[in-house]
Amino acid sequence: MFESIQKELAEYFEIDPATITRDTDFVKDLQADSLAVMELMFSLESQTGKEMGDDVMDKVKTVGDLVDYLENL
Repeated sequence: MFESIQKELAEYFEIDPATITRDTDFVKDLQADSLAVMELMFSLESQTGKEMGDDVMDKVKTVGDLVDYLENL
């Protein structure tokens, strides 16, 4: 799961995937605004077939948070 999210983020933000870790913060490290995060969530929903709740934005701050969230759906 982590690798697919890492790849998606690297492509979206046009950065080296090696710079993305579980501790990478969406806002602080990637300067992702809410629109970017929502686009990522929609993309991941279509890839994984898992529907994320409306509260996902409150729970997910780092890449690791997102991985854990998706793995627990």
